[in-house]
Amino acid sequence: MIISTWKQFIAVFCFLFSAGLSVAQEPVLADKNGADVPKACRLLDFGTSQLGFWGGYSSDNPTLIGKTTDRPLFELNVHYARVIKTRDSWALKYTAEIIPVISVRQPPQGFSNGNTMDLPGKKEWVYGAGLSPVGLQMNFFRGRIVQPYINGTAGVLYFTKNVPVAHSSNFNFTFGFGAGVEIWYLENQSILLGYKYQHISNGYTAPENPGVDSNLLYVGFLWRLMQ
Repeated sequence: MIISTWKQFIAVFCFLFSAGLSVAQEPVLADKNGADVPKACRLLDFGTSQLGFWGGYSSDNPTLIGKTTDRPLFELNVHYARVIKTRDSWALKYTAEIIPVISVRQPPQGFSNGNTMDLPGKKEWVYGAGLSPVGLQMNFFRGRIVQPYINGTAGVLYFTKNVPVAHSSNFNFTFGFGAGVEIWYLENQSILLGYKYQHISNGYTAPENPGVDSNLLYVGFLWRLMQ
């Protein structure tokens, strides 16, 4: 399962990175002398800020870190980014996310020898919210229309019931890492298409801490904030 998950991640990353390479040499503007000049928003100069949102869904649960399976997940994020470092071909962003909606679909729970176990029956959606105040994202080919990126985030989540099992906790920590492409379809607006490997667990603050991992595919929109 671990090998399969890494193959999926590498395949998605290579595809997204190749998409950026295919347009990396395309000029986007030209000055009066004919030289290529990327638009200011795509250039992601130091201090550039963006605000937007993304939504994603995971239908399966790999077991790279977490042990729990059969937990589909939906997530909606409000996303803020600010460029904190640049070079000719890349830009590093600080990112922070408010998570107004996150939901895990869990089966009924039972107990065997003091441990929680999944039972047959209708699953229910357990809702929550959270915050990921720690995040970094590196965009490659800054200034181009299509910019591949890699990123990582960390934060906390609070659910209405214990997640992912009955003897765990409704308060959880979360972190994730992934890759995607940022596509500048307008001068000050971009689309995010990405993949995120997300881990959720209570950090051994409850009797059980099996953790749950998700293969999250998401799409989002960003707007450049006026400066």
